[in-house]
Amino acid sequence: MKLIGFYQEMDPKYSPSWGGSVPPPESGADSYSVQDIVSYLKSGYPILDVMELTTDVIGGAFRVPGGSSVLTDGQYVWREDLAWYVERYNIDLPQDFLEIARRHGFRTPPADHEALLNLSLEVSRALGFQQKT
Repeated sequence: MKLIGFYQEMDPKYSPSWGGSVPPPESGADSYSVQDIVSYLKSGYPILDVMELTTDVIGGAFRVPGGSSVLTDGQYVWREDLAWYVERYNIDLPQDFLEIARRHGFRTPPADHEALLNLSLEVSRALGFQQKT
């Protein structure tokens, strides 16, 4: 599991290794097609739904219902609101993530149901959610 888009300004409990600070606006310029990456991010498999309204931590330009919900492509996991930061600010993203998205034609690849369940549990633990037994 590789976490992207979990920036410390969004939640101080996030580990710096998950993304550190929000990249500056336009730091992703010329690295990717905004439209293609936004489409890829929005097409991820939902693995954790959070009922929370998030607010843009860069400029306050948008709010996202369920923004801290988590999606995946089976390898990377990201917050729902990451697509909004990419679309609005063209922020920098990891090159290995961009390569995977390109390799799959900017379409989320098929994922095994059991693997998605395991990712959901792993993400829940990483974010500090309690598991009911």
